[in-house]
Amino acid sequence: MTLHSRLLDACKSIDSALGVPLARALASPPRPLPEDPHDVLCLRLWGLGNLVLLGPLFALAAERRVRLLTLARHADFMRRHFPLVELLPLPEPPSLALPAALARVRRDVARDPPQVLIDCEQFLRLPALLLRTACDAPLVGMDTPGQGRAPLLDRAVRYDSTRHVADTFAALVRAAGLPVPAAAALRAPLADREALAVRLRRAGLLVGRADRPLVVLHAGSGDHFPGRRWPPERFAALADALTGSCGAQVLLTGVRSEEPLVASVVAHARRPVTNLCGALDASALVALLAMSDLLVANDTGPVHLADALGTPTVALYGPNTPHRYGPRGPRSRALYADLPCSPCLDDRTMKRSSCRHHVCMLALPVQDAAAAARALLAAGRVAAEPASAPRALPAPAPEVRDARTP
Repeated sequence: MTLHSRLLDACKSIDSALGVPLARALASPPRPLPEDPHDVLCLRLWGLGNLVLLGPLFALAAERRVRLLTLARHADFMRRHFPLVELLPLPEPPSLALPAALARVRRDVARDPPQVLIDCEQFLRLPALLLRTACDAPLVGMDTPGQGRAPLLDRAVRYDSTRHVADTFAALVRAAGLPVPAAAALRAPLADREALAVRLRRAGLLVGRADRPLVVLHAGSGDHFPGRRWPPERFAALADALTGSCGAQVLLTGVRSEEPLVASVVAHARRPVTNLCGALDASALVALLAMSDLLVANDTGPVHLADALGTPTVALYGPNTPHRYGPRGPRSRALYADLPCSPCLDDRTMKRSSCRHHVCMLALPVQDAAAAARALLAAGRVAAEPASAPRALPAPAPEVRDARTP
C-alpha cells in the first residue's frame, strides 16, 4: 500500500470515528428545499473521474451559480475544463494548512450561503458536517447503508449498487430540484495538445505518427485500494503485443507515487515503451488522451477522462463492477471476470477490502485485452478511411466479458 493509500485509509477511519456520532448529535428536522434553486454548492473531494462524471451538474453553471468543495489538486483541471464553476479548494490531508483552509471555507459559506447543498460523497460525512454547521441550506445526499449519513440529509437518494455512479449523481441533481442537462463532451484545447506534442517531440518521446497508433497504458489505480491493478508484467506483455502486431507507440502514464509500479512495467517490457509517469498534470493527461488512439487502464480516473473525450478505451475491472463504474461510450470496452467474490469494493464498506489475492484481476488474460485493443484500433483506422474503401472488422469485444468463458 502506498503512502497516499495509507493516508486516505486513515482519513476514512477518522471520518467514521467522528462523523457517525456527530451526524447523530447534530440531527435536525428536515429543511424544505427551494423550488428551482439558482445557487448550488456541491461537495466532492477525491476522485478526478468522479468530477468528470459530474459534468451535467457543472454544465448548470452556464445559467446558475455552482460552487464546488474539492481538493486543491483538482483546481487546475476544473478551471481549465469547467471554468464557470466557483471553487472552494482544500489542501490534502495531512497538510498543516488544512485547519486554516477549513475555517476559511466555513466562514465564506456562512457569509454567502447557497440555496442548496448537494453532497456527492458516497460515505464520507465530515465535509457535509462542515457545511451543515456553516449554513442552513438543505442538504441532498446519498443514504448509503451502514454509513450513518441519514441524520445529515434533508433529502436522501436511495442507494442502488446496480446503478452507474453517473446516474446516481444525476439522481442527486434531480432530488435538489434541478434539471439534468446532457454533459458536454470533454474537450482538450488545441493549444494544450499542440504544446504537449511539441514538448514530447523535443524530448524525443513522441515519434512521427504516420500509420503508428498511439496507445496509452495506465498501470496505476489512484489512491483507493491497489488491488484494482492488473499486474505490471501483464501491462508489459500487452505493450509488447501491440507494438509487435500493430506497430503501436506505447506511452506509460501515472502519478508520481506510482513511479515504482510503472518502472516495473518498463523492466518487464521486451520492446521499447515511453515512460511518462509523473511527467503530466491532469490537463496534460487530458491532452495526451485526446491525441491518442487508445487507452488501456485499470479502474481509475483516466478511464472516465478518455471515455468523455471519445478516445477508445479498454478498461480492466475486478474489485469494482463496470456496471457501476465502467466506461459508457460506444468505443469503450470493459473486461470483467465476474467471479463469485466480485465486486468486493463497495461504498457500504467505505471502499475497503480485506482481499490480498486479487484473483479477479489475475482472471483477465493478456490475450483478451490485446484482442479488445486490436479491435478498437482497427475500428478507428476504418473510421478514418474514405467511405469508398470498406474493410472487414474483427468482432468487437463485448461490453462486459466473462473471462472464464472461451
